[in-house]
Amino acid sequence: MAFNCLMSIESTTTDTRRTLAVGWFDNAPFREICGKYSSRIKEVFFAWPGVTASRPMAPWTDERRELIYADLAWCRENGIELDAIFNANCYGDIAISTELADHVTKMLGEMDAKGLLPEHLTTTSPFIATVVRRRFPSMKLRISVNVYAENSISLSYVTDLFDSFYAGIDRHRRIDYLRMMSDWARERGKSLCIYANSGCLKDCIFRQFHNNLHGHNRMGQSAAGEQFGFSTFLCRTNYERGNYADFLRANWLRPEELPEYEKYADVVKLATRRHADPEAIIRAYATYSYDGDMAKITDPFFDFPFSVDNAALGRSPLWPQVRDCPDAHDCRRCGRCDALLEELKAKSELKPGDSTTAAFVGFFRG
Repeated sequence: MAFNCLMSIESTTTDTRRTLAVGWFDNAPFREICGKYSSRIKEVFFAWPGVTASRPMAPWTDERRELIYADLAWCRENGIELDAIFNANCYGDIAISTELADHVTKMLGEMDAKGLLPEHLTTTSPFIATVVRRRFPSMKLRISVNVYAENSISLSYVTDLFDSFYAGIDRHRRIDYLRMMSDWARERGKSLCIYANSGCLKDCIFRQFHNNLHGHNRMGQSAAGEQFGFSTFLCRTNYERGNYADFLRANWLRPEELPEYEKYADVVKLATRRHADPEAIIRAYATYSYDGDMAKITDPFFDFPFSVDNAALGRSPLWPQVRDCPDAHDCRRCGRCDALLEELKAKSELKPGDSTTAAFVGFFRG
């Protein structure tokens, strides 16, 4: 039965439509890459220069400022909606203040002055949402995926404050869950989003701690942690211990199976802002096809000593049992994840060296 479910997903045909939300990047030619897949890209999300967001950012030189202005203008010209993110988890002692309210207003005013006032604003802060709702009433507000508001009860408290939200990343692989959340959203005129290429551990206990650091010099603090043998990335530590089966039971979605999820999701987020190869991610989910190592297109990405071959996953009768496991949050150690891991190892040539390459380590330090 599980195998038939996978075959149904693999054979799904769908009219391609715009669902993808791509994070703005400048380590590759943004317009050139997005232009190839513009029929699939619905939104671009970005942190405006001067906005504290949930990822470390390179300094805003004049050149980078002009680049993001031009890229966002190109998006608008090509019918791609803009989503400004104000999604730092912590704003310290100005979290509820005139200072923060005026800062957000100023940033949106700058965007408006350049003809780039966004259609959407994503935030972790209910205070920011309240301010924007009052001062920019036409703007659509979205609860950040980092809030982890994953059930209808929690969302029912703020239906007046937000227009869209993310399905819980720890539960969104389950089609029955996604269908339920989609029904709830549509009955209330809301939109449902999913985050397709998350590399986070399922139910990671470091999540809030890690996200809070983004408002407080996360890169500097990560470097300071090294002298104590401490990493803010629990996933890195976990995989260095050899717990690779945890990657299989995590949250990412296979590109070939995305059409089944798109039946219920209005927006599919792709984390590309700091990825080494943003085009590989966009191409995979835009074309519903990826021939390679799944660990290379997640965020964060990983370099294991073997390949998590996407084609091998799709062929394995164990994969749908792992993907749809009803005990995913309280693992009973049934052995399916480990068995699937052994299948992948057997079909993959082991890579030379230890479990993490210099690029892998470098990513987590940065």
